[in-house]
Formats: sequence, structure tokens, C-alpha cells
Amino acid sequence: MNENREGAIASRGEPKTNGVCEKIPVVIGVTGHRDFFEGDKPLLKEEVKKIIRAVKEQCKTRRQGGDDTPVIMLNALAQGGDMLCADAAFEENIPVYAVLPCKEEKYITSFDPGEAEKLPLYLKKCKRVFVCPDAERNRKWLAETGMDADSYEYRQVGIFIAKNSHVVIGLWDGTPPGAYGCGAAEVINFALEHTYLNADHLFSPGSINDTAVAWIKCRRIKHTPISEAEKKPEISTKWRTSNLVWYDPSAKPDEDKKPRKDAPDPKKRYIDSDEMPEFLKAVIEKTVNYNDEDGVPEVKKLWDADKPLDGYRESLRYHYAKADKCSYDKNQTKYNFLLKLLAILATLVALTFLMYDDASLYFMIFPCTALIIAIITARVAGSVGNYHANYIDFRALAEALRIEFYMSLCLNENPVETHACELYTWSQKTDLVWIDKALKALAVAAEISKTDVDRSRVIDLWIGNNPKPEGQLHYHKKKLFQNAKKAAGYRRLSHSFMMITVGLYFLLFAFEIGSYVCATANLPYFWNGNAFGELSWRSLGAIIIGTAAAASLLFSSYWGKLSLDRKVDDNTKMSAFYAAAFARWDEVKTRSDEEIAKFVKEIAREEITENGNWCSYVNENDLEINI
Repeated sequence: MNENREGAIASRGEPKTNGVCEKIPVVIGVTGHRDFFEGDKPLLKEEVKKIIRAVKEQCKTRRQGGDDTPVIMLNALAQGGDMLCADAAFEENIPVYAVLPCKEEKYITSFDPGEAEKLPLYLKKCKRVFVCPDAERNRKWLAETGMDADSYEYRQVGIFIAKNSHVVIGLWDGTPPGAYGCGAAEVINFALEHTYLNADHLFSPGSINDTAVAWIKCRRIKHTPISEAEKKPEISTKWRTSNLVWYDPSAKPDEDKKPRKDAPDPKKRYIDSDEMPEFLKAVIEKTVNYNDEDGVPEVKKLWDADKPLDGYRESLRYHYAKADKCSYDKNQTKYNFLLKLLAILATLVALTFLMYDDASLYFMIFPCTALIIAIITARVAGSVGNYHANYIDFRALAEALRIEFYMSLCLNENPVETHACELYTWSQKTDLVWIDKALKALAVAAEISKTDVDRSRVIDLWIGNNPKPEGQLHYHKKKLFQNAKKAAGYRRLSHSFMMITVGLYFLLFAFEIGSYVCATANLPYFWNGNAFGELSWRSLGAIIIGTAAAASLLFSSYWGKLSLDRKVDDNTKMSAFYAAAFARWDEVKTRSDEEIAKFVKEIAREEITENGNWCSYVNENDLEINI
């Protein structure tokens, strides 16, 4: 088994295959103390099972006859709390993925006599076993704080579990964390506040409340008075999240702002609840929603390698193809149809209402009402189908998968150390938590190994001008041409509607002047009569100009929604970026691996940030009823 500090992952008890994870799992991480009372263990295990069942309940498919979203456990298998949680997972039939701080031969020496022989037995039951990568890359600096080598490795395991889990189950007695510790309290803090360091031993901000902590308050032998040892413990779970409005308790409150009655106490750093937090439910719901979509029979190739890739990169390719298809074919198409339908129906509403009002054709209130009902029905259908939100979510997922795929090939290091989603801005991380967790879950569940590829070929496929598979330079140049042509067409349409509306207005104005002149001279004039039936020329004119104005508003600005000029501007900027980056690669490719890594991450950062910006402004263009 190839286990090393560079993070190579090896399988245990299963063949090395390039199997694809066809469903993105939800990950439960665990941390806990070593020293529990023997009599407390059955109660603690039952509480862990309750949490597992609660998560599995959220992961149930919403699709008739579909499969549930898989739940897996990430576990360091330390004696005590970790092994207790592993037992609960085995009994609940969820696979355990063991992440060790070091090689098994060394790790087993840290166990107490009588406990060491359990480790090999547990490892045999695990789905996969791997050695944790060095997440902080601060071994030397933290050694200056007094941290020994073993503690550093245990700290990296805690960081890995905190970063890569949707939920962290913490068997914790409530003692506060240390500055640079590696115990259960620190792991919980890693999950809640991202208090670990980056390679420059600086704080690296992550999304707050991207991981929920299920805190099972427990007793430890060394902290429990003898007089309390024989008492039956009161064991229950509190779901802990960070308080987003927390501030320094010593600060003076703002007297002018009165918080709502249900607002969190700004003096509390955390919020504890008996119920699973809503943000976690939302993250799991998005994951389940995606997993419930049909798979893809043919994977769109992002890389035409002459030899198979590992399971992780094959999974990235598979899910890119699926997310891409779900975004465009299943959701954008329906969203665009409803967008155009609402514009047409709204224009007809304006026409029928003006006929009812100005022409006194009172029966027109019935088709007008029917049209309004049709508009509401279309809006409800869009809301129930969630087409707009799914289009954005699946597009953002597809882009993150594509960037992650190419970046992992270029860097050729363990992807769990450099996720594309970690390059989002802080606010984007907050909005796209489920995607960040999805990529990390795939990195935990799928086999990862180093692969020998031609990086120049990868860069060419990624940012070059090649049409198949389409490089980003080719994509944005093509879209620039298409969107510029479309924008010019809509500008002409807008100008035409404006000229028609203005022309109609001045025509009506001229008719009114003629009417005034003829009335003064006591001459007959058609404008004062009826066009047909009881409908006067004036009423007909008002109906025509009112309908033209409504059509102009809805049709001349791309169905009243997203600006095409914004798209053209984005395509222009990104084409220039990729052209410059692709030209720069000729020089960079001869440099050191460190400089190449910086170049690759900068490309990925620009891409992922641009995609986050796209999500932000497209999100504002939901289906609305503007009549």
C-alpha cells in the first residue's frame, strides 16, 4: 500500500479500478476523546447512530424509484471516540473511509496496550485507507511553538476531516481549544471557524457555516470527579454553528438598531440548537437534487488521454458531463421558454386590458383574466420545476468540475490539497457551499493517484483555441461573435420599437391637432368618429400605442431580462485573458514546478471567480411577473 506524506491514496480490500462515483456522497466526519467511561459507550454510540440516521433521512431521494444519496464516514480510527463512531457506522451500513495521520506501522504504536490490535481489524472493514496530506505545510513553523511531529500529523488529520465533511460529529467534553492544538476541541473549531493556517502560517478565510457540528457532550475519565463517575450521564446532541452576527462582547451595543426578537444574541459566538441547521439541510438538498437527475450514457471527454485516468478524475469527467447536460438541456431550455412565454403573455395582457378599458369592450376582461391566470400558472410551473435555480447551480457545478479536472492534471498533486472552490472569493464561497463540499466529497470517495500527462497538452485543451474538446479561448471567441450578433439584433429591435412608438405618438398628436382645427372650423373629421362598431379612432390609437410600448419594454431588452451587452463585455474580457495566458504558457512551461503551479492556480482563480460573478448576476434574473 502506497501511503506517504504527499497524500497518495491507496485502496484496501478492493481492486484498483477506475470506477466512477456516480452519485456525490454526503460526508460525516468524526472527532472525539480517547478516555470514556466504559458504561457511557453504549449511550454514546446510540447517539452517534441517531445523528447518522438524521443525515440519512435528509439524503433520501425525492424521485420515485430513485436511489438515496450515499452517506459515508471520514474517520481517523483513533482509539476511543473515533472507533466508537466507526462501530456505529458499520452497524448503520455506511462505508467508512479511514484517513490516517501517518503510515499504519507508525500509527499503531500510539495506541494503548490492548487497543492496538483493534486497528488492523477496523482498517479491513474500511472502504478505503489513505494517509492524510499536509494541509497547512507549516511543520517547521509550528515546531517553533512547541508542537511535536506526531501532534502536527494529528492536527493535519483534524483539518482534513473538518474541511472535507458536511457534518462533524464531536464527542467532546466542552473544554476550550488551544492555540495550535490537535484534539477534539481544535477539530470542532477547524470546522466552525477555519482556524487552521495556510502555507504562509496566516489565516486563510473559508466560508463560515459550511460544516455543521453535531456535538455530543461526553464525560472524560481524567476530568470527571470520582463522586460523579457512578452517575448515569445525560447524553444528548446539540447542533452547533457559528453566529454570523457575533462581535466582541466588550464592544458597546448600537442603541439605534433594535434586533428582531428571533435574532441571535450578538454576544454569543456560537448558536446551539436541538435541530439540524437549515444551511446544512439546504446543502444536502441541493446535492440530493443533483444526484436525482439522470446520469449520462456518454461522458464528454475533457481529456483524450491514451491511458486510463484514476477514479477521481474519471468521476470529475462524468459529473462534468452530467452537470453540463442538466444545466442546459434540462433547465435552461425550459427557463428560456418560460421567459419568452411570460413576455408574450404580458404583452397580450396589455392589449386585452386596453381593449377592455379604452374601447369599452367589457367582454375583453375575460381573455385578459385568462391571460393573467396563464402568467401565474407559468410562473408557478417555473417555481415548482426550479428551472432557473437549477440552471445556475448545475452550471456552477459543471464549471467547478471542469476547472478542478484540468487543474489537478496540471499540478499532478493530490487534489485534496488544492480545490478549485477554495479559489472563490469569500462571498462566493458562502453562496456555493454545496459545490465546494461536492468536489471534496468526490476527492474523499474516489481513488486518487498521480498521473503522467503532458501539461502543455492539458493547457492547450483547457485554455487554448481548439474546438474539440473546446478550449476556453475558442469558447469565448465563439460566444463573443454569437452574443455580439444577437445584441446587435436586439439593439435594432429596440430601436425599431422605439421609433414605432414615437412615430405612433406623433401621429396621434397630429390627428388630435387636426381634430381641434376641424372642430374650430365646424368641419367633419374621421378622428372624431368610430373606427368600427363602437370603437372610436382615439381608443384604437390608445390601444395600439399602449401595446407597442409594452412590447418594446419586454422584447427589446432580451425578453426584459439579462443584458446581452454584459455578456459581450464578459466574453471580450475573458477572450483577452485566455489569449494572454495561452501566450504566456510558452515561457512558463520551462520554469520550475512552483512557478508552473502559480500560473495554473492563477488561471483557475480567474475562471472560478468569473463563474462566481456570473452566478451572482444571473441569479437576479429569475422568472418574474412584470405586467
